[in-house]
Amino acid sequence: MWCFSYWLSFQGKKKFLTDVKFYQWEDSIFYKYCVDQIVRRCVPAEEMESILNHCHTREVGGHFGVNTTAAEVFQSGFYWPFLFKNVYAYVNTCNTCQRSGNISRRNEIPLNNILEIEIFDVLGIDFMGPFSPSFSNQFILVAVGYVSKW
Repeated sequence: MWCFSYWLSFQGKKKFLTDVKFYQWEDSIFYKYCVDQIVRRCVPAEEMESILNHCHTREVGGHFGVNTTAAEVFQSGFYWPFLFKNVYAYVNTCNTCQRSGNISRRNEIPLNNILEIEIFDVLGIDFMGPFSPSFSNQFILVAVGYVSKW
């Protein structure tokens, strides 16, 4: 306990001793017991870039925003102290995300109300043909129930 007493204040020592109970060292791998009661692997700085690449760009990700990418990292079982800050910086430097903007009000398609009627009230009948003969049939009669799509 005397080793860190030189460079930490009293409050720093108390914080260190309360935070240390959430970490575990096992077989040269560092783990953290997180708030959601899941044990996650603490990642060194060299691996952060590849994890962010997989969770944001590759098949697992889909060029989503900061919160979704950070959730993917957590679901993959990884943790590091400045995760959200690093994810924010990574998403802001992603070339594909910067080229595609958000959908503006101008690009939205207006929603149309659905007409509520009984099933089979509205039928569409169409007569198609002549086609090349198939089993001596040249015409097709098409009937569509617009509400039920049958």
